Parts: sequence; structure tokens; C-alpha cells
Amino acid sequence: ADRDFIYALIKGSAVNNDGSTKVGYTAPSVVGQAAVVAMAQAMSGLDPETISYIEAHGTGTSLGDPIEIAGLTQAFRAKTQKKGFCAIGSLKTNVGHTDAAAGVAGLIKSALALRYKLIPPSLHFEKPNPEIDFANSPFYVNTKLSEWKSTGTPRRAGVSSFGIGGTNAHAVIEEAPPPEASGRSRPWQV
Repeated sequence: ADRDFIYALIKGSAVNNDGSTKVGYTAPSVVGQAAVVAMAQAMSGLDPETISYIEAHGTGTSLGDPIEIAGLTQAFRAKTQKKGFCAIGSLKTNVGHTDAAAGVAGLIKSALALRYKLIPPSLHFEKPNPEIDFANSPFYVNTKLSEWKSTGTPRRAGVSSFGIGGTNAHAVIEEAPPPEASGRSRPWQV
């Protein structure tokens, strides 16, 4: 109504805490992460096959990354068996860890990616952690700046942020519709 520019629409989001079911305070949990992704997808009312990018929390650790991909895969597998259709990346390869701002920084990156219809690369990726089964997951690591192609639906992304102690957050966002014209212009302009 105010004619402000809209970068993206938040279609659904969820937060949970699985701290009481984990093996340790700092250990991530497949079950908790899968649950929060599934809840956000359910809140959005969208088919996971229409989500073509995931902004991962991306710890870059031998424990955290396999658990995150397993949780994402579990959430997506509830609705699709399709493989290799969803790019995955993390802001941390571009700017490092932003601590408490990691979630909002990932949301901003994803909204800008939707705005410009480009998927930023995951820098310095050479080969996947051997504990991650990308071949049988919906995901692939995007290693170069790529045009974000539309598949007949608006472009959509999932954004994850996971905290120490068991706090998990996930949002599903969608590209904004093109702005409507403000109306007929006057014949004379300043």
C-alpha cells in the first residue's frame, strides 16, 4: 500500500527446540531439524518440489553438515522422492560466521538472490563430506553463480538457522510478484 519495494514474501516459518532429546548441548539433531523444516513447509502450504534453493545453516563441520543434510532430506522426503533438484549453499562461505545474526544474514542473502534471480556460489567447495549422500538427496551444492530458473512457479527458497542448545528455525520464502503500476501518469512531469 505504501509502494515500498518487496524483496521476498515469507510464506511460512517455524521454530522449535530439541535440546532435551539431543546427546549433548552443542550436538545438532536430525529429528529436530527435520521437524522444523517440515513445519515451515506445512505452514507455507507449498510443495517442497517447488523449493529450488536452500540457504543452509552450514556449520562447515564434519558432524553438523551431514546432520543438516539428513534433516533436510528427511523433511523433503515426506512429500517427494525427486533427487538433485534443489541447490544448497551457505552464507558462511561468502562472509564467514555472523554468530547471532547468521539466520537474518541468510534470509537477506536469499531475498536478494530471489530479487536478482541468481543463486550465489558456495565458495571453496571441492568435494562433499563423505558422510553426506547428495546423490540420493534432493540437493546439490551450487559452486558457481547460476541463473535461478523458474520451473513454472515463483522461485522459492528455504532458509535454516540452528543454534547451540537446540534452537532450530526455518523459513520458506518466495520471490515477490512484480510491482503493479502506480497508475496513469500525468501528461506533464516535474
